[in-house]
Amino acid sequence: MHRLPSRSSIRRIRMAALLILAKCLIAPIAVGALIYAMATNDNWLILMSLGGILLTALVAVLQWMMAARTHCPLCMTPVLASKRCMKHRNARAFLGSYRLRVALTALLTNAFRCPYCNEPTAMEVRDRRNGGQYRS
Repeated sequence: MHRLPSRSSIRRIRMAALLILAKCLIAPIAVGALIYAMATNDNWLILMSLGGILLTALVAVLQWMMAARTHCPLCMTPVLASKRCMKHRNARAFLGSYRLRVALTALLTNAFRCPYCNEPTAMEVRDRRNGGQYRS
């Protein structure tokens, strides 16, 4: 199991994972509220749901910026960014999204499996003794 090079990379992965989850929760709620508000002609709810859609756009931009620096320690591909690269043949998705699966497993189990190289990574800092090499 691979480990990450620094505490800041762990924080970046956790923050990007939280932003992905927020985007996946806020967007459907805001759109559903907008549809309901249009059907009932509730102006206050229309404004609130439009604010939720703007919040979703802001969260998406922040997530895009944070996810660009969430690299797998083996293949160096950003695991939470949309790179449109070929996924590993054994990579599994959650609700049709590889990034959502990585985000959930990183937050819930403190480990994730890269969808590009399919190698497991622990959310721990690797040992820097002996130049970062593992002892044999």
